[in-house]
Amino acid sequence: MWWLLDQFLTCPCLGRGKDAPLLPEEDSGGGADFGWAVAKNQRQRMEDAVDVQEDVAGFRMFAVYDGHAGDEAVSIIKKTLPDILRTHLQEEPDVEEAIRLAFRNTDEELMKTVLAAARKPEEVKVSSGTVAVLALVKDKDLWICNLGDCRAVLCTDGTKAKAVSADHGAEKNPAEAERLQKLGVEVRGGYVGDHVAVSRAFGNITYASGEKVKGIINEPDVYKIEIDEETDFLILASDGIWDPLKDQFAVTHARRALRTTEQPQDAAKAVVENAAKVSAADNAAAIVLVFKFPEPLPKRNTRPRMTLAGLNEP
Repeated sequence: MWWLLDQFLTCPCLGRGKDAPLLPEEDSGGGADFGWAVAKNQRQRMEDAVDVQEDVAGFRMFAVYDGHAGDEAVSIIKKTLPDILRTHLQEEPDVEEAIRLAFRNTDEELMKTVLAAARKPEEVKVSSGTVAVLALVKDKDLWICNLGDCRAVLCTDGTKAKAVSADHGAEKNPAEAERLQKLGVEVRGGYVGDHVAVSRAFGNITYASGEKVKGIINEPDVYKIEIDEETDFLILASDGIWDPLKDQFAVTHARRALRTTEQPQDAAKAVVENAAKVSAADNAAAIVLVFKFPEPLPKRNTRPRMTLAGLNEP
């Protein structure tokens, strides 16, 4: 996969000026059964992104990325992960193993690219990084792949919110806190090694050693779900959504929009906009993938209007 390294050695996102945005800062879109929305909100730079690929080795792929310490890592991962994932899904019959290999190899290629393109690494100790949550859909099978603190939440049985993934952070996840403790990694204020606020991510390379920050791993959690009659829709979103909104509130806002307009794009926008009403301190990105549309809101019965002339009639 060295072609990926060659492709990005001259990537304009590496070493560019601070005023050159690479990721869309406020946008939305979608299709018949999915919608997405992103917003920079009050952050100085946009580091969140979404991606939809209709055919990755026979799977539909939906992804939300949340970068940190810059947008270099998220920009590269968004471009490279689908192709690497496609290769492993074609070569490896075990889907879960293919996903894990793809995440590992994507991170390795990112590290090579970042280290090779570094201008003045002595000025910055640690490179940028990104977390990600992906959904892969094929027939009735839904695979959720999570790395970091983006989150996947299902709406089931009409109205119920169910978190599928677990956030990877020492303060949010006891298992991750225990793993870091066993490694002798210090966590202060939620930050691993004083640099990263999550415990799993792509990137976050220490320039001095050429290795990832100790304790940060590229191993995703992978979940397989069977899509059935009780499966309504899925929300994939960054922590710019989940910090302000509880899972159930996000589902409620998305469902209300789907019942009102029957447009998944409006559902994603409703999630992003309602999160910003609570807090717009962080970038936000959301995808709503619909498996079964809710019943539309009942139409109000209106009486025919009488004209003024009609009021004077006997």
